[in-house]
Amino acid sequence: MREVDRAGMRQVWTEDELDRALAGLYAEIETDQRGLAGVRENLVAAAEGLAQRRLDVVGTGAVESGTAGSGTAESGAVKSGTAGSGTAGVSADETRTADGDTLVGTAADSGVVPIGERARRRRPLRRWLAAAAVVAVLASGGVVAQTVLFSPDTATARAREALTGAAEIAARAEDPVLADGQYRYLATHAWWLRTTTADERGFSYLNENLIETWIPADPDDEWLLRRRETGNRKWVKGTEAEARAAGAPIEESPWPEQRAKGGAFTGNAPEHGNWQFPGPEFLAGLPADPGRLYERLRRDSGGGKQVLVYAADALRSGTVPAAVRANLLRALAHLPGLDVTDDAANLDGRRGVALGVSEDRERQEIILDPGTGEVIGERKVSDSLWAGVPKGTVTSYSAVTTAVVDGIGVTPAR
Repeated sequence: MREVDRAGMRQVWTEDELDRALAGLYAEIETDQRGLAGVRENLVAAAEGLAQRRLDVVGTGAVESGTAGSGTAESGAVKSGTAGSGTAGVSADETRTADGDTLVGTAADSGVVPIGERARRRRPLRRWLAAAAVVAVLASGGVVAQTVLFSPDTATARAREALTGAAEIAARAEDPVLADGQYRYLATHAWWLRTTTADERGFSYLNENLIETWIPADPDDEWLLRRRETGNRKWVKGTEAEARAAGAPIEESPWPEQRAKGGAFTGNAPEHGNWQFPGPEFLAGLPADPGRLYERLRRDSGGGKQVLVYAADALRSGTVPAAVRANLLRALAHLPGLDVTDDAANLDGRRGVALGVSEDRERQEIILDPGTGEVIGERKVSDSLWAGVPKGTVTSYSAVTTAVVDGIGVTPAR
């Protein structure tokens, strides 16, 4: 029996009831799977808008960020990140609020599943929609697909299955054992966006970076970080000749070699660690239960795609043991809208399983080694046209490689 909205004295339908009712409409029409999410998103937005005034429900809005001023600005992903990832320069908070970290290219994989605005931009408002509001939307002729599905409250079934399998494999993986004098070597190859301005004109280009980090057996000992820019650029907005003619700064000073105990290269590592600096004390304090671990991730990150970002920060650090990696993968199964792409390639062509979620005009993905659960790369893809970047454009791409080497500063054999 349907429940009654006592505030408006109307019957309301559950999402399951509404799905069943809609399934009978337009049964003769072949379902356009790629259009389902967009239709459904419009339906939910319109229906909730009508019901909201009667139900007195208030949602949270999305805030767009931008940049102003002149000079050179590099995306947070370039100068920020984790000690383990070998990136340094600004705090983790600056990383999360930076408007950028984009690389423009062509998406290698298709099948991106759009996620409904309600699931990704609001805290859960209400799982009930007023029947009268829904009927009004249906009567407007907006439904053109056979069935409209509502955004999942957790990861897709396929993603949950993939995460469960990856977690089981990760739990059985053997963490590398470092002998005296050996180091965990972590290399990141990435393209990131840099913006520069002059005479009120903005220019953007993609900058290739190589970052190497050496992690000692005792993470409290001294780490080594080396970073260099290859000089390779791909211009996104404007040309190099135009930028130089306008006097826009392009070249950056060389990055100095950095050494720091505990990997605190930025000088802002918290005493007890966090997702960006996952030291032994922090990792030991994480809940073992996947549901509670997800809630911890959601609370610390603020929710949405940042849950995936925070998990990736820890997973790529090179310091997370196999058991914790397995639990993190199980926890991600609770992330609304998370989906999976099989056989996805990182920047260097190494293939793995991509976990992705779409939010705020872009899709965030991490690519996992299916045999260990370790992050081998990350990717961002534009979900819609914004700032002149076409939908489906790869806006950030990286590859992560790990190895055990016989000394600090030593690189693995090629």
